Amino acid sequence: MEESSIGELGVRAARNQALFREINERLLELGAGGDEELKRWNCECATVGCIDQIEMTLADYERLRASPVRFAVTPSDEHVFPEVEVLVERHRGYWVVEKIGEAGAEAAALAET
Repeated sequence: MEESSIGELGVRAARNQALFREINERLLELGAGGDEELKRWNCECATVGCIDQIEMTLADYERLRASPVRFAVTPSDEHVFPEVEVLVERHRGYWVVEKIGEAGAEAAALAET
């Protein structure tokens, strides 16, 4: 894949994931419960239209949210885009990917807005 195509893919992926993260933030505001209780979250992968759900505790989600370039995705290679992110953690109900390069910069910039 050409470098410019990878850059465009990365920016698009970061924007898609930021949107999914925003939806999860709204769910977080609406829901209560204990930090260790499993909750359902939307997959934050870069696939437009993904409707998969993942399970993790509130404490795990908040730990994940501490980094603007990390996102929770369905535990499947289909939800990881190695051109613009790396898999950094594997958990039973979800995986964590970290945006790199232009995608990482875009994700970080979107988190500041």
